[in-house]
Amino acid sequence: MGASLAKELRSPTSGSCMGWMAQKIMDSGKGVDSIDAASQIATAFGEGPVIAEIGPGAGHATKELIRSCSPSRFYGIEISEAFRERLTNDKDLQPSVASGVLTVHGDDARDLKFIPDNSVELVFAFNVIYFLDPLSSYLQEFHRILKPGGSLHFGVKNMAKDLDSSVYINTDWDECLREMMTVGFEDAKAEVQRLEGPVSYIPLVCRKPL
Repeated sequence: MGASLAKELRSPTSGSCMGWMAQKIMDSGKGVDSIDAASQIATAFGEGPVIAEIGPGAGHATKELIRSCSPSRFYGIEISEAFRERLTNDKDLQPSVASGVLTVHGDDARDLKFIPDNSVELVFAFNVIYFLDPLSSYLQEFHRILKPGGSLHFGVKNMAKDLDSSVYINTDWDECLREMMTVGFEDAKAEVQRLEGPVSYIPLVCRKPL
């Protein structure tokens, strides 16, 4: 895969042919993988948690988390303008947007100053960790916003190891887990791979100490 398309898969450009192609590729699985990840996580939460999703894209996992968890606040952090437009105009998400529960932000997740310290129960990011450079800066910010006992869940795919390494920077899962521990998270682990074929993924999880 060329570097240009790899970059678009990180953040599709609104109105560009390559951005359109990237969105089609990302939509091809209909979000089966990210929906599965969100549904597994949702069982650990009661109603009303505060959630921050990094890179919600087309909103497949967003919808599942809102449906399953009934969050009191949901921050969608999406650097792609094309995806931000889709999220804010999605008919299924409109009630959450209109009520103010769901807010969509174009900020880089390295600096989420609009989210208070120790205020979020869950940070969720699917197919995102590859692009976070330097990873430690993002992890430190996630650690800041999470409540003690709050959890960080990444979903990763081994196929990313074969993509352009100048764009897909973080693909050594063991190293990613070490980075999590270094910034202060605990119980960092790679869980058993879920699903099969192109939609298979591995959860990388950790939590902020109490």
